[in-house]
Amino acid sequence: MNKDPYAVALESALTEIKNICPDVTHSFIFTKDGAIVARVSETDEETTEKMISSFQSVAEKADTIGSLKAFYVNGKNGKVILSGVNGMYLALAASENADTTYLHSVIRVIIPTVLKLLETVTPTPLPQSAPSKQLVVDTLSGFFVGDSVQIDTELLEEWAELSNQKGISEVEIESFGGEATQCKVREINDSKLKGKGMIRIPEKVCKTLEVKKGELVKVKPAST
Repeated sequence: MNKDPYAVALESALTEIKNICPDVTHSFIFTKDGAIVARVSETDEETTEKMISSFQSVAEKADTIGSLKAFYVNGKNGKVILSGVNGMYLALAASENADTTYLHSVIRVIIPTVLKLLETVTPTPLPQSAPSKQLVVDTLSGFFVGDSVQIDTELLEEWAELSNQKGISEVEIESFGGEATQCKVREINDSKLKGKGMIRIPEKVCKTLEVKKGELVKVKPAST
């Protein structure tokens, strides 16, 4: 199977960084949910998993004060640099003697240049299918409810980032009984229900899906 041309181009960029900075021992690019986009051949799976796990742990704590754009560790056995780039993250591990200032300069030139070039070749970089999520149903009732469902803002932003969209306006909902429908979506407006993995669905849509409050449904962004 041929590799995604974006992955090939980014792997070439990572290789070039290593050629310019031999002190780089490992490098790879990954998404917020931990999916590997590109990595050099010397970087093994165990190393990437450890670095991603450490980053996600720090990122979760950083969410309380905003977001994490960059992360730098200077340890006894080497240095680790994590930097946000176009909705993804670049991870580098280097020896303790690596010139960090020079390395940052190289990173800021090579990766953005490659990504900019890729954008001129095709309008949608790194196309991905945002994964479906299992969410707990909460019903919406009332005369002014409308047909829209409500989901946590963080999940909508995650899907938008993964699918390279400005925002998610519609979602596909499927019950475990096989019933499915497509609805407009907006963020949950009840602060007590935010962050609890819920989807608020109008009662008439629940009837279409044949689901009740407290049941699970599978939800993903609607195909465009």
